[in-house]
Amino acid sequence: MFAIHHDRERLLLWVIVPAFLLVHGIVATCLPDWLDPLSTFLIVLAEWAAMAACFIASRRAEYPVRVLWLLLVCSMLFHSTAMSLDVATEIKGTPTFNYVPGFQIFFSMLYGVPLLVAISMQSDRRILRITRAIHALLSVAVGVVLYLQIFTLLTVHGSANPADAILIARFFDAIDLFLALAATLRWLGSNRLEERGFFGILSIFLCLNAVLPAIHNRILIRHDYVWLDLLISAPYTVLLVLVLTARRRAAEHPSLVLVRAVQSGSPIFLAAALVCVGIIASRSHFYIGLTAALVAIAGYGTLNIFVHSRGLETEESLLASKKALEQLVEVDALTEIANRRAFDRMLDREFAAARRTKLPVSLLMIDVDHFKQLNDALGHVAGDEYLIRIAAALRLALPRATDFVARYGGEEFSAILPATDSTGAARTAERVRQGVADLGLVHPTGPSGIVTVSVGFSTFAGSFAHQPVGLTQAADRALYMAKCSGRNCSMFLPMDDAGD
Repeated sequence: MFAIHHDRERLLLWVIVPAFLLVHGIVATCLPDWLDPLSTFLIVLAEWAAMAACFIASRRAEYPVRVLWLLLVCSMLFHSTAMSLDVATEIKGTPTFNYVPGFQIFFSMLYGVPLLVAISMQSDRRILRITRAIHALLSVAVGVVLYLQIFTLLTVHGSANPADAILIARFFDAIDLFLALAATLRWLGSNRLEERGFFGILSIFLCLNAVLPAIHNRILIRHDYVWLDLLISAPYTVLLVLVLTARRRAAEHPSLVLVRAVQSGSPIFLAAALVCVGIIASRSHFYIGLTAALVAIAGYGTLNIFVHSRGLETEESLLASKKALEQLVEVDALTEIANRRAFDRMLDREFAAARRTKLPVSLLMIDVDHFKQLNDALGHVAGDEYLIRIAAALRLALPRATDFVARYGGEEFSAILPATDSTGAARTAERVRQGVADLGLVHPTGPSGIVTVSVGFSTFAGSFAHQPVGLTQAADRALYMAKCSGRNCSMFLPMDDAGD
């Protein structure tokens, strides 16, 4: 039912809009001259209808697209003010033809300022306040420079000189073309559904508003045809139709390169407009034009500094998160020491360092004696608690910052000892064995009544003939020898003998 109702509304809209244009055409061409203000009033009516549609769209949109719609409403409000002044002037009547009425021209040009803000706006909430402040400063600066420039050429009452009209028309053409191109770029570089929809509608409206009024102004300079008013109202009626018939569609995925380029470069539009206006103004107000250009550069630079700093902050946060995740992945959940994955990575690193520096590296393989019987007697919970305390004892027995202890798997642990020869490894192995025995952990079925460990170790002296797996195999075989020798002892096996 809702779809049928919506289709009826769309059909009704497509009937009303052509009817409005037909009425406007009749008013502009068939009625007597004294009713010419009615044609201008219909332009204001079209603008207010488009404003109402955009305001309704803003109520349905979420931030930041809501702000974009409201900026478009503000823009049309400026232009409708200019057209309303035209209506008042036409009703009063003027004795001579006024090509460029001053206040109307000023408000017509101000309509571009909110659009520049919309096109330049970034949606990063972290820099929202500074963005608003800079955009407000640049917008006020554009408005002030436009005011000074317009009323340097014109008086409050305007000008009857066709040359002034041609100059102002070219100024309008440049502004409209710039806005249309900038909005199209934002549309092409938008990857969010609502934002892309807004800039798609805005780019169509601004393209029409760049072409049709340009034709209007060129003809109006030579001929005062009332029907030219249709070229002013047409973009607003099209905007009304686009806004009211817009539907959510699956967003196309533009190039990521284009998206990044547009998002990074969008703040430049407002600053670039201020620079251009400043350059134009510098011909009659040099210091004001120079100040405008400097304000634009300073504002854009400040905004870039904040954007860049937020980018660095985000990058640092991601790197810290990545590092924390890597550490979490490489930590044994039970004993909170390094796991097998971390052990393999560290062994490869220390093996490569030993080859490079010609310093030995030793490896201890440590196994808890009779651990299965311990679990059977006391339960797995007690067994886990014993593993935690044994891991802590191993860390205490390896005080050097470079020593690396890990849980190899089950009840088996390993320790990498950089810059340690076989003699030093033998002393460390005994210290490890004694450290666990000194815990005095009760083992109901153990030969000594307490928990003990067996240690096997081997040493790599830096030879290119060996690989890390060879050192692991040698230490593992040495551990097997220690178990065969009665457990609760340590044994050494050279790497060269591991293959025997």
